[in-house]
Amino acid sequence: MNGWLSRQAQALFRGILLAAATVPALPVMSGTARGPGLCILDSGLFAQGAPSPLILSLPVSVRAAGLGGGGAALSGDASATFLNPAGLATIRNIAIEGAAQRYPDGSLEGMAAGAFRLFQFDLGGGIHYLRFSDTSAVKDNLQWTASGVYRFGLIALGSSLKYVSLEDSTSETRRSATVDVGVGIHIFDIMTLAFAAQNIGSWRVNGGPMELPVTKRMGMKFNFLDPQGTVRLLTLLDVIWTARADRRTILGVEGGAVLGKVGLAARLGYGAQPEGSGQKEFSIGGGLVLSRFNIDYAWQRRTRLGNQVHRLGLRFTL
Repeated sequence: MNGWLSRQAQALFRGILLAAATVPALPVMSGTARGPGLCILDSGLFAQGAPSPLILSLPVSVRAAGLGGGGAALSGDASATFLNPAGLATIRNIAIEGAAQRYPDGSLEGMAAGAFRLFQFDLGGGIHYLRFSDTSAVKDNLQWTASGVYRFGLIALGSSLKYVSLEDSTSETRRSATVDVGVGIHIFDIMTLAFAAQNIGSWRVNGGPMELPVTKRMGMKFNFLDPQGTVRLLTLLDVIWTARADRRTILGVEGGAVLGKVGLAARLGYGAQPEGSGQKEFSIGGGLVLSRFNIDYAWQRRTRLGNQVHRLGLRFTL
C-alpha cells in the first residue's frame, strides 16, 4: 500500500513539473516603464500581495505642500484631519478647505475637508481622491476621515477613523480602515508642539490586503511674530518615522504681510520625501489673504506623476 502511494505521488509530482514547463514565462513588468500607477502594483500586488496606495505619500493640503510636506503641528486648518486630528482644536467656529490639481500625466487629485467647534470639542472630516491616467494599471486611490478632538487648557487630544481604498484598471477594489491619533500642545499663538501616529492597526473591509504603514510624526510650529499682526513669520519642523523606511526631517518657513484684510504669504520647504513618491526635497509656495479666505499655491519640481506640478487650494476660517 505504501509503495502504491509513493508511486502515485511521484507520478503526480512529474505531472506538475511537466505542466509548469509548458507555461510560458511571464514578462518582467516595470512600474516606471508602464506608468506610476502600475509601480504600486508591481511592488505590492505581484510581489507581496499588499500594495500601498500612492495617495498616502502625497501632501494633502497645498499649504503643507509648500512647506515641504510637513504639517503635524499646523493647526487651525480643516486638512489637519488627515495629518494630525489634534490640529483641529484651534478652530474657533468653522473651517473649510479644498484643493485640486492636474498632473502632467493626466492624473487628477482633489481634496475637501471641513471642521467646526461644538462646546469643548472640534469635529471634522475630509475626503482625498486621486484618479490616475487612463494608461495606468491603477484606476484610483481614495481616503476619507472622520475626526474628533477634545481640548482642555493647552492640551488637545484627537483621533480619526480613516477609510482607504484602491481600485485597479480591472475594477478590483481593495478597501481597508485604520485609526490615527494625535496630541497637540498649543501655547497660545506662539508655539505648537505636536505628535501624531497614523495607521495604528488596520482591518480589511473587503477585497485583497493593502499595506498601510504605521507613521509617527513629531512636529513643532513657532511664530516669531504675532500671527494676527501686520508682518508674520513662522517656522515648521517635522520629524517623521515610517515603518520600514528611513527617518525623515522636514523644515518649512512661512512669512508675509497683511494690511487690513489683504495680504501675501511666501513658503519654502526642504526635507526628505516619502520613499517611492518621486518628490524632490525642495518645494515653494505662496498665498493670497482675502479677509477670511486664503488662496494657496505650491510648486513641486518633480513627483511620481510628472514634473513641474502646480497646486491650488482654498481655505476659509470663521
